[in-house]
Amino acid sequence: MSKETTKYAFILGHVPDLSVAEIICLLKKQTVDFEEILQSKEALIIEANQELDVLALQNRLGGVIKIIAILSKTSKENLSENIEEIVKASAYAKASADKQKFQFGFSLYGKTVVKEFQQLGLTIKRELKEQGTLCRFVVSKEKSLSAVIIKKEHLLGQGLDLVVIENQGEYYLGETLAIQDFEAYSARDYGRPSRDDKSGMLPPKLAQIMINLAGAKPADVLLDSFCGSGTVLQEALMLGYKNIIGSDISAKAIADCRNNISWLKTKYNFKIDGVKMYELDVRNLVHKVALATVDAIVTEPYLGEPDKSKLKTQKFEDLENLYLDSFKQFYKVLKSGGKAVMILPIINGQKMEILDAVQKIGFIIDKLGQSERGSIIYGREGQMVEREIFVFVKN
Repeated sequence: MSKETTKYAFILGHVPDLSVAEIICLLKKQTVDFEEILQSKEALIIEANQELDVLALQNRLGGVIKIIAILSKTSKENLSENIEEIVKASAYAKASADKQKFQFGFSLYGKTVVKEFQQLGLTIKRELKEQGTLCRFVVSKEKSLSAVIIKKEHLLGQGLDLVVIENQGEYYLGETLAIQDFEAYSARDYGRPSRDDKSGMLPPKLAQIMINLAGAKPADVLLDSFCGSGTVLQEALMLGYKNIIGSDISAKAIADCRNNISWLKTKYNFKIDGVKMYELDVRNLVHKVALATVDAIVTEPYLGEPDKSKLKTQKFEDLENLYLDSFKQFYKVLKSGGKAVMILPIINGQKMEILDAVQKIGFIIDKLGQSERGSIIYGREGQMVEREIFVFVKN
């Protein structure tokens, strides 16, 4: 690392290991020279040898809630003093420039006592007012300010979301520079014209993460062989991919997919000439997709019976056979070294035991995280069906 370095913190989504894997993959793809400084369940802090375009980075990262510029590192003894210095410096600069009320709040991560910071915030607010600076201290029921609050209270740019990240008694202080665009994700999920809850609900954020894990270049060919209503296709377009193929055995799914892609074209003025969609059984993939022409496959296959009452009686073997047939086709259409970022279902705690067979077909597992299977599980407590995410590479 050179002497001219900048520290950034990424606040991670609800599956931290997946968020970290996505960040590292994207930074390496962009040839950013960086070192990891800290990784916790809530945050990843890096030191980079260049200034990052955080707004562009935030828009590409589905698993990151906030990106923060780290301003200083301090001890418990000097914490209050350093926070006061940062808030007041920001207030003087921004309030005088805008001639408006300065608004600030705290986002706390790690072992912190919320009441202590609320008292500190009120003290700073009172002192600023006594010095003639109009200000407002923004508080939340949670330890950290959400993206919704930060946007509503105009804390980016003209205000301040001061971030405190505690780690083993040391404190990193920073300013939030970018937040996840929750409104845009919601529009692309719930606002699109065709949405089929029964056939699968891959969240746009997760689709974006999976695309980033594939590491494909914008001009590469990207395939989703179980495209459903087109979530992966739409997120690939949002990320700048031009050559995209979607296929699905369901005629309704392809009709929905076409409808959604047309809506996206109109909404964002995209060119979709390079998007191809086929009504096609994955077992016949080579009938439409030429051999060794695909750079990356990003897909969530059929995860099983959507009726929860029937999950326990579902034949897991049938699903496994479908997946193995899919991998045989993937091996044919992928280029050498091409990646397949794919979800395997975990149903009532039961995992698919097909990894040896997949490797015999000709794939190796590009390990995510530290799990024995090389996967990361995406799910929430109590879910009957969880998603096990893998990155497979054609050997």
